[in-house]
Amino acid sequence: MAFKRADKVFVDESKERGYFLVATSSEISTLRHSDKALKKLLKPSQRRLHFKSESDSRRREILSLMSRLDLSVTVFVCQGLSEKEARALCLKALIGMAVDSEIFSLVIERDESIVQADRRVIAGILLAQETSLPYSLVGPHEHPLLWVSDAVAWSFNSGGDWLRRSSPIVDEVIYLT
Repeated sequence: MAFKRADKVFVDESKERGYFLVATSSEISTLRHSDKALKKLLKPSQRRLHFKSESDSRRREILSLMSRLDLSVTVFVCQGLSEKEARALCLKALIGMAVDSEIFSLVIERDESIVQADRRVIAGILLAQETSLPYSLVGPHEHPLLWVSDAVAWSFNSGGDWLRRSSPIVDEVIYLT
């Protein structure tokens, strides 16, 4: 399922056992509600939810709430390539889908170690497709829907029961090689 026209899409990754790029999309009209619901999950000392830092019981609680939000999640999976190659391949597929769907904007969690590389890869993809796409590279605390992508990426990387628990919010898994 491609993104819907005018969706806002939030992207994070996991790269422990393979490469998983996760895109959570939301209609602009439901974004505020989802942000508010996710922020209520924060503990007093937290600026963001980071799934790998949560206890198992808290992970179950978080995934349960996320499954009740009006969101769509697409997971891009790439195995057997270097992290750099896998990220570029996943970004190309993601951006192609985003452009085809005419999304509103793309928000990618910033990894300080690869910001310049990401900008080059994204610019190259957009140039090759002869199009434009509003996007930003942001910190993980800046948009709560990045936390959904983080949770699903962690779940896919962990597998087993976590994969099952995250499946209600995952609409599509795309395997790339």
